Amino acid sequence: MTLFLLMLGVGIIIPNIAYHAQENRASAFQISLLFTLYSLMQFLFAPFWGHLSDRVGRKPVLLFGLFGNAVGLALFGVSSGLPELYAARGLSGLMSSAALPTAMAYVADVTDEKSRGRGMGLLGAAMGLGFIFGPAIGGALSGFGHSVPFLAASGLSLATCLLAALLLSESLGARARHAAAPGSVIGVGEAPPVATEPHFVRPWRAFSSPLLPFYLVAFFVTFAMAALESIFPLFIQDRFGFGARDMGAMFLFMGTGVVLVQGFLLGRWIGALGEENVMLCGLLVNALGFLLVIAATGRVSLTAALLVSGVGNQVMRPTNASLLTKRTRRGKGAAIGIMDSFDSAGRILGPIVAGSLYGPDPRYPYLASAAILATVGTALWLRKGRRPGGARKTAPEISSSSEEP
Repeated sequence: MTLFLLMLGVGIIIPNIAYHAQENRASAFQISLLFTLYSLMQFLFAPFWGHLSDRVGRKPVLLFGLFGNAVGLALFGVSSGLPELYAARGLSGLMSSAALPTAMAYVADVTDEKSRGRGMGLLGAAMGLGFIFGPAIGGALSGFGHSVPFLAASGLSLATCLLAALLLSESLGARARHAAAPGSVIGVGEAPPVATEPHFVRPWRAFSSPLLPFYLVAFFVTFAMAALESIFPLFIQDRFGFGARDMGAMFLFMGTGVVLVQGFLLGRWIGALGEENVMLCGLLVNALGFLLVIAATGRVSLTAALLVSGVGNQVMRPTNASLLTKRTRRGKGAAIGIMDSFDSAGRILGPIVAGSLYGPDPRYPYLASAAILATVGTALWLRKGRRPGGARKTAPEISSSSEEP
């Protein structure tokens, strides 16, 4: 429920960010920087919040993030100049990055390994529902002025904070928090001893982590989807003459399909096939969806292609998070925070690459994304096949130390 309300607020403001910025005399490039700044703040600070939640508990970090996000949204709604807009957007990115990794770590805390995939799938479904209904509400509220949706989203975030404070119990015990605190020594499996002093968790240090494959999957999955979303309006306009209303209807069908799969089927698929096989299938289905977008000949086939691509893409995030937490004995918040940081990096770089490829040929971004996902899927399959008998090896228990500098 917490993430549904949070993502509902995100969905409410998405259609209005550009219009509100235009009212404050922002150019197209300056508007794009608002989106980039938001993702950049999440890239930098999601690991920090995740690590902090390992030390002080999930609930305090979640509440602080929800309250700070409410403040950032309200400031954006009442801002009357570009510097204020950038400051408010940066604050929203900073504080909202505390919510998602903490909520996913919370689910990991309260589920066992058998039910974790289903729990992450339900979490993804709640987020998807927010994105489905949010834009419609935001569009309706914009009739009262483009600042109104931001004030409404701020109130929603504040109400979510109050509900979480009253109804949510702490999922991380005192013993687990003590184990993640500075000065405790945790060294298990492939992980080095934990640092003895508090550090800012730097995302780039993840390249030396045994969890790197999961972080890279998070990056490439988001990179590919961000590329699709950023240039899709141009693609359907240039090729079919479709506009914003057509795109909204297509994404509504896609979002509905994704929510149904995440909420009702993903857990069963994971139970029958295992997380790794589901993730491999998701990568290949996502790649197929990109190719179907290129081959589409009209509204129906284009919507079907989006549905295939969206389902393939969105089954991977909860599955990847489930696998990641199973490979992490302590420091789940830090691990999920770094995964979220890689996710944000994909949202930053994906649109840039897609825009540069679209000019020479509108098909190139989709071909490139399909090739990247197929390559990642092949690499994971080969990595899996190198294990003795091709079976799942016992995962090393990674402590939060592997996520610290």
